[in-house]
Amino acid sequence: MARPSKLNYEIQQKIGENIALGLSYSLAAEASGVTYQSFNQLMSKGNTDQYGEYFQFYNHIKKCNVNALKHFWNA
Repeated sequence: MARPSKLNYEIQQKIGENIALGLSYSLAAEASGVTYQSFNQLMSKGNTDQYGEYFQFYNHIKKCNVNALKHFWNA
């Protein structure tokens, strides 16, 4: 039986906040208690899904990327 996903609202928010601050995916995931490998798996699932928690996670991370870029260009 597969292990349950660590993905929940709090983890999603922590990773997203870290990315919006400009951290790399690897550092953002590790600082939130998720391995980079798990982060990549979550992103991969979200990229292929059309709805659901992984899709929402993927879109949230993409929005946080945009926020990080906005912050960088406005600094």
